[in-house]
Amino acid sequence: MLRPTDTRCLVAAARSASRTVHTARQLRNQASWAPPPQSSYPAAAAGPGTPRRSNPNSYNNNSNSNNNSSNNKNNNLSDLSESLAFLSSKNPNANPNYQFRRPPSSQRRLNNNNNYNNNYNNSNSNGRYNAYPRTSNKSSSFDTSNNQSFISFRPNDPSSPSSFLLRDNNLPLPEDDHKDAINGDIPQTSPLNPAYAKLIRKLLELTNYGTPKEVFTHAKFMASKGYAPTLESYSCLIQACAHPNVGCSMQETALALFEELKEEGYTPNTTIYHNLLKIFASSPDYISMERILKEMTGTYGIIPDVDGQQNILRHYLTTNQLERAMEMFYQRREMGEKVHYNTYMEIIKALGRVNEVEEAMRVMLEFQKEWGSIAGSGIQPIAWYELLNIAASNYHIDGVSYIWKKVVQSPPPTPTTSRIPSTPPTPLLNPDDGLCLKVLNTAARHGNPDLALEVFRILTLRNIPFQEHHYAALSASYARSGQLIPAFRALTLMRNQGIAHTATTANAITEALTSTGNIENVDSAYATLKDFVASSSEKDVVEVAGFNAVLAACVKLKDLERALGVFAECAALNVSPNTETFNLLFKGCVECSTPPNKELAMFLAGEMKEMGLNPDFVTYEELLRVSLYQEEDYEDAFVYLEEMKEVVGGGRVRGVVYEWIARRLEEVGDERLGMVVEEMKGLGYVEEAKAWDGVLAATAATAEAAKGGEGQAGKGELDYRS
Repeated sequence: MLRPTDTRCLVAAARSASRTVHTARQLRNQASWAPPPQSSYPAAAAGPGTPRRSNPNSYNNNSNSNNNSSNNKNNNLSDLSESLAFLSSKNPNANPNYQFRRPPSSQRRLNNNNNYNNNYNNSNSNGRYNAYPRTSNKSSSFDTSNNQSFISFRPNDPSSPSSFLLRDNNLPLPEDDHKDAINGDIPQTSPLNPAYAKLIRKLLELTNYGTPKEVFTHAKFMASKGYAPTLESYSCLIQACAHPNVGCSMQETALALFEELKEEGYTPNTTIYHNLLKIFASSPDYISMERILKEMTGTYGIIPDVDGQQNILRHYLTTNQLERAMEMFYQRREMGEKVHYNTYMEIIKALGRVNEVEEAMRVMLEFQKEWGSIAGSGIQPIAWYELLNIAASNYHIDGVSYIWKKVVQSPPPTPTTSRIPSTPPTPLLNPDDGLCLKVLNTAARHGNPDLALEVFRILTLRNIPFQEHHYAALSASYARSGQLIPAFRALTLMRNQGIAHTATTANAITEALTSTGNIENVDSAYATLKDFVASSSEKDVVEVAGFNAVLAACVKLKDLERALGVFAECAALNVSPNTETFNLLFKGCVECSTPPNKELAMFLAGEMKEMGLNPDFVTYEELLRVSLYQEEDYEDAFVYLEEMKEVVGGGRVRGVVYEWIARRLEEVGDERLGMVVEEMKGLGYVEEAKAWDGVLAATAATAEAAKGGEGQAGKGELDYRS
């Protein structure tokens, strides 16, 4: 039977710096073993300054002295294990007269190299963990019904809030060292109990370096051995719920544990509250967040530290409380508090979602002050990428230009001697193709050809095949800056690359010519075309898209005569008109004269036919409008409608065409209005047709009264020409 003196010796050994009581298990049954002499006790020989190293797989601290050889170190460890094994009551050769010599106080301290929680220490003066919490000898229940393993620290209550589900029980359970427990006057869950101390150290280690699944599996193992929960246990489990890889998915489990530990009589400490704040940082549950924060600061008077403040700020960003977040951010900065790198990133992204580019730029300036430049070890390229993406998505030219010059645009090569480096320096930020296109569109919208050329330079170095939208943006950047010749030359370069233009490729040129409403800009553009032809090679001829842009400007300014004059110069400019050219002239016949100039439209239609150009649906739409708005005869409009159905795929003419016809039939009181509305419904334009139901009913009533009650014409295949 173990005597009280032996128990005290064992307590001293458990608290000693060596902590190797559990290695004695393999020596207990060695009948020939005898305790070593006192003079060979390694703790005394090692000295107080012996460094130690912890092994995460076991809890034995190996001595690592720089003054002793490797063999001496192994011998010392073996001697220490045997000395501690002598104190075991299960050792048949235990010497009751052996006196355990207490090592110096410098060796009795806990090994700082052990894999403890970085935020936990038994001597932590901050109180973040309770080193000696209220102990309890309650036994834990363990419910495995329905093949589902639960952990419940509350006795015989598998329905308690902390009976959370362990979905995967494939993890191996820890090694059973429960046999090393010491009974007597030492509480079971006291750190002085070597078995419990070892299990709680393992739990702390898994909390810091393992996964939540491993933490809960180890907690299940502790519960199965009958250990009642302590504040450290609850704290470790809640910290596992706040693991970065799980976000806020374990919020309910953490809150259930939090409520249970209070019901068990424990007082939550600052570490538990800060781990809850970490969970709420990515949680949309602002109600629970406010409740926990109010309890933390009001009831217990715990002030969030720097990390806690960052998590509160991130929660405001997650829940779209942007004003509160920005107010808190600037308060932190005024107080001189360092804002975390990831918090800056979250703020910039949140501002980008609400198109607050200028505010995001101000935050980035603070970011640079605090974290340094990208060239050093401070702000990483991803932060600049996010800001550039936000600015380019919102077409913010000032922000895009600033960021591009700072981190993307390479400085011009400077010759060291008489030679210029052939390879330009690598930019600090290398934007992807999608971001380059956003920057190119921003340059096009604001007329910044220099920025557009920078994008072209980067894409050229990547051997990216240019397409119509690239050249259209480049041409637009020149046109909106007032440089028409480069704008026309960009269109010509596109054609030389074998890229076909679209009807909107040169829209920016038209907008630039008509922005002031001055028709003289068109004359200047025409003169520019002539100068371009005179100064260009055979390949640099005027692209028809640029020529059509000038025609479109004439029509938009309601000057059909000028449009016809420009059209007459096709041969002089070496331009071959296309279908789009005639469509613009047909549009001029409708919009530049009242009523539409049908005679001119028919002449142009004949010219178009002689040139062998095929009409498209836009051609038929313009000819239909020319015929529809004639004062007397508008029957040709229905002819063009039927021909248009053959050109348009599936015969699905645009709904606006039927609206033109319906409006004209309403004006003249034509009874075919009902047939047009029915056809609109048949093509799926139900909402558009509803607007004519009232008009149709009134027209039908009037027609029936005029014809003496005769019904409407029988329905059948619609034929507007009958």
